[in-house]
Amino acid sequence: MLYLVATPIGNLGDISKRALEVLGSCDVIACEDTRHTIKLLNAYEIKKPLVAFHMHNEKEAGEKLLEKALEGNTICLVSDAGCPGISDPGEYLVKLFHENNIGVSVIPGPNAALSALMVSGLPTEKFVFEGFLPSQEKIRREHLVNLCDEERTMLFYEAPHRIGKTLCNMRDILGKNREAAVIKEITKLHETIIRGPLGFLFDKFSDDKQKGEFVIVVKGGVSEFVKTSVSVSERYSELIENGMDRKEAMRTVAKEFNISRREVYSKVNDI
Repeated sequence: MLYLVATPIGNLGDISKRALEVLGSCDVIACEDTRHTIKLLNAYEIKKPLVAFHMHNEKEAGEKLLEKALEGNTICLVSDAGCPGISDPGEYLVKLFHENNIGVSVIPGPNAALSALMVSGLPTEKFVFEGFLPSQEKIRREHLVNLCDEERTMLFYEAPHRIGKTLCNMRDILGKNREAAVIKEITKLHETIIRGPLGFLFDKFSDDKQKGEFVIVVKGGVSEFVKTSVSVSERYSELIENGMDRKEAMRTVAKEFNISRREVYSKVNDI
């Protein structure tokens, strides 16, 4: 049997009674970082064999965990924080166990994305989880272009060293007046919730000295440039001024205005 056990995202008191019972009764605990998980286990006086399971060894470690399960052992999978398999290792192992007809169950608990959505003050009825955006700026911008007309509230994870760059990209592509919220260090001592337009949030987090774990919540809707009197050529020029290359700017404008790139080219060059 495989149990996916959600663990605290900050405050150790957020772990459930059932999670502690399952962790205390299993045979093996697979975790991202044994040094991190041992702190949680020590806090609740749980002593179990730990096996490292992360993105760099998931296939090799997965096969060994499968072998243990086939021998009758109960396996628990935890990530460093939150729900295993959600922007954390776990998907491969779950699929592997299902394919070998071994039971899989979940012990639900804390999740940073949903917690951030709850406190953001933005629409919660419909939302989409985007996880971490690509680290390469060009690919990240292209991904955001594809979200220009996403009407559901969008949830993103981001690392502290990239938060400013990502908010800059969001401001340029989704619009500086788009409502959003940045939430960091959820359930921790320095928990912070800052709401406002993307332009304001970029100014707030533009330096590279940020710390903590970030969630960005962005209100859905069509990119503001499609709804204003800004012309195709004006929007194209703005993107170029903000550092976007010509090909990508043309693709972005075509997406935002729902026209072909050939039409963008004609308008930009007055053909």
